[in-house]
Amino acid sequence: MPSDRDASKNTRLYPGTGIDVRIPLIHITDLYHPPQDPDDHFDLATVASLPEFDLQGVILDVTTKFLEGAPRGFDIPRDPGFVPVVQLGYLLGRAIPVAAGPTEPLRYPGDAARDRHITQQAGIELLLHIVRSSSQPVTISVVSSARVLAAAFNRDPELMLNKTRAVLLNAGTSAGTHDEWNVGLDRFAFIDLWKSGLPIHWYPCANENGAHDERHQHGSHWQATHEELLRGTSQRLQGWFCHALAGNRRGDIIRALHEEGRGAVWEHILSAQRHLWSTASLVMAADRILARTSEGWRFIPAEKPSAVESWPMSLEPIVAAVRDDGFVDWQPVAEPAAHRIFRRQEGHGYGTAMTDALNALLCSLPC
Repeated sequence: MPSDRDASKNTRLYPGTGIDVRIPLIHITDLYHPPQDPDDHFDLATVASLPEFDLQGVILDVTTKFLEGAPRGFDIPRDPGFVPVVQLGYLLGRAIPVAAGPTEPLRYPGDAARDRHITQQAGIELLLHIVRSSSQPVTISVVSSARVLAAAFNRDPELMLNKTRAVLLNAGTSAGTHDEWNVGLDRFAFIDLWKSGLPIHWYPCANENGAHDERHQHGSHWQATHEELLRGTSQRLQGWFCHALAGNRRGDIIRALHEEGRGAVWEHILSAQRHLWSTASLVMAADRILARTSEGWRFIPAEKPSAVESWPMSLEPIVAAVRDDGFVDWQPVAEPAAHRIFRRQEGHGYGTAMTDALNALLCSLPC
């Protein structure tokens, strides 16, 4: 019986055809070590757990105030998240290209950030290199500010328009006056992205009720404890999370993966609560659905008929215009459109279903 996985290529295949359907993905994330918000670690682990994705590179969207300690900075000093990316690459048995972008917001609309220090150019250049080199249009996941993507577009708009399959934009508010976090990190970049003409799949991180509404039809937010999310995962993946969430500064970052993830520090980490916003964007981009099966809620391929029921999630076409303050005015349309907005069935049960499904997905990670 033919398998739907080809181990020699580590790729997902259409059953029985041998056709490669992996999606080239660039993941832009405000990942730090120690973390500023560990939801970024769960997002990166989610990307790694979905075999539909060919992760071409991780771009670190970092901001000065989170790199420097108080009183000048936000709280504690951090590094761009090179350590967790290198560690994850080791666990997966591959190299993951990674680079950091500019550390300050774009200064004006259309800013290509060419005047930034050489250490802040690599993220923009890596993104452009991956897009330019890809044999097919790429999907770009943005779980941070839009700074790197907007600067790359401003440098080469024709390339980005021709070679971008979709932008998974996890930012902004669908309604109300909440000044959403990722928009606030770089307002000009958010505005430039909406004006670029790139195909945006919009997953708003806030709505008229704020950023922590689990019931809203356009709300991507949900929450769970670390224990619920990481129960039954491999020891080395737990070591990866422990090294990050404990803010460990030890230099032997590979040995740490084998030694951490147990004891009092780990038990303390497991008791913490995690807010998540970006999971739906990654799952839907992989053409999976949230479905209740005989084993519980799972993220299963959309074409598989094994679900008892599903939690409806969709991307609906919209026309949208961004304002100078970074808020987006939009309305649904019947015909296909370049911009789409996330919509799901309302209800508190969404968080419970997502928790069960993400835990199962992380347990499947081959490390």
